[in-house]
Amino acid sequence: MKKSLIIGLLLISIFSVSCEDYLVEEPRTLVSISNFYETESDARTATDGIYQALHDGAARSLYGRYWPHLDLATDESINRRFYPNWATHQVTAIDEWLENNDQYQGLWVGVARANDVLKYVPQVNMDEDGKNAMLAEAHALRAFCYFQLVRAWGDMPLIVNSVVTEEDYNLPRSSVEEVYNQIIIPDLQYAEEFGADELHAGRLTKWSAKVILADVYLTRAGWRMTSQGEKVQGDASYWALASAKAKEVLDNSPHSLITEDYVDGEHTTPACGVPWIESQPYSVESMFELGSTNLGGLGSYLSRECVNRVNGRFYWGAGNNDTPLIDEGIDLTIVEMGWTGGTTNGGVLLVSPDLYSAFDEEGDERRDWGILTRYTTPDGRTFLSQPQFRKYMDIDFFTDDGTGDVSFNRTGNNFILYRYADALLIFAEAENESIGPTVEAHSALNEIRNRAGLPSLTGLSQVDFRTAVLKERRLELHAEVKRRFDLIRTDGFTEMEMDLITVWGIEQGSATDIILNANYGTVPWPDHEWLMPIPESEMNLNSLNGWDQNDGYN
Repeated sequence: MKKSLIIGLLLISIFSVSCEDYLVEEPRTLVSISNFYETESDARTATDGIYQALHDGAARSLYGRYWPHLDLATDESINRRFYPNWATHQVTAIDEWLENNDQYQGLWVGVARANDVLKYVPQVNMDEDGKNAMLAEAHALRAFCYFQLVRAWGDMPLIVNSVVTEEDYNLPRSSVEEVYNQIIIPDLQYAEEFGADELHAGRLTKWSAKVILADVYLTRAGWRMTSQGEKVQGDASYWALASAKAKEVLDNSPHSLITEDYVDGEHTTPACGVPWIESQPYSVESMFELGSTNLGGLGSYLSRECVNRVNGRFYWGAGNNDTPLIDEGIDLTIVEMGWTGGTTNGGVLLVSPDLYSAFDEEGDERRDWGILTRYTTPDGRTFLSQPQFRKYMDIDFFTDDGTGDVSFNRTGNNFILYRYADALLIFAEAENESIGPTVEAHSALNEIRNRAGLPSLTGLSQVDFRTAVLKERRLELHAEVKRRFDLIRTDGFTEMEMDLITVWGIEQGSATDIILNANYGTVPWPDHEWLMPIPESEMNLNSLNGWDQNDGYN
């Protein structure tokens, strides 16, 4: 199991600031914070602490555990344990994900730490180019946190200062447009100007900022729901901005799409899966990746979240003594071919049968790699399971032979937030929407398809190209927390159909009569759930700041 870079492990308590901490009556003492920033090493530790807010190995981690749950009850993922209100579309401001799992609060931790870095790092005596690159990281990370906040919750307060007085945090909610124009876009523009001009190796670069900014422009061109309950479509001029910014990444960055398979003994990882090889993190394709480590309980919980029945008996056969692969010369039972490693409390992030069936073109390597049902180790052992998200899994955790530590929080699977594939798909979609299905747009789309083992598409109309690129986004970027936001941006909830809302059955692609915490086949997605409600505790803390709850929630 890899021991990859985990950023910001040694942080002192002065950086443990949440959104709630902004709102207490007496701010923290600032003397100790300002005194901390004395050396370049101090500045680096503080900046790394912003990344740590996003993925810290803790039970309530964002990208190490709970943020991917945003796609539950869409047509991508289902669960059999938590969030029944999400599946029946009765979300409230006191739901567990909001009040107990600290996802809203966790993003504010990132904002708070970024604000401290932006205030205090300029005073540090260090190389100016290195300092500017570090400040670029802080700007980009603050923008990223705000980008998630406005997409998931709408209007947000403009908190841009390190907390010194009550005026720094006792603020009303500002409109989404103000947040984009005053924080998100200027921060990313600073980061693309001053960020490091190099491959991403665990810390954001100018190219990371550019691909995030392209996504911001793409989002602003699409549909959204305001906090006041108005469904609006963005300014069409953002299509051209998104296309141009993504093109900068395609033409000038050191990144590229991985096109070669990775062979390790008897196991071959197709090119589409190489960015997630645990032993080789931060590939040439990766542009924003959060590291995990199997040391000290600072790993990702997602390997535990994505497991259902690891022996695969309801997918490969009903009985423990079945030998479904006898034609391949395998005479082991399903139980004998189950993962030797173990976990508990799985079944939270499961592949929807609808997603599996969406891979409907023969030869698409992304299905059998990304929706994992069987795995052959480099030494030739074969394992079976029900469909699981490969991108969430640390294979070493599941194939442990009994000699290693299989504690679920000692997994080493990194989380990739952006990669070169994002730039290709953003460019293809935005180019089509701004000037039509150009040759370059087709080329970008086909680069993704060809890598997956699919033939090129040619001569598509604008409507057909739109359908094709949105499908490729679904298949290529599955499990990367893109689906819910894509459905919102494209007004896709009204067209979402899910015939199968139950767990996997005996036959491939079928379902049993075991009903999940899900009823979205008959309950339409309500417009107000395009946004999540502000957690009730946060509303209570801001009662004097004139905050109104998002429309549609009590």
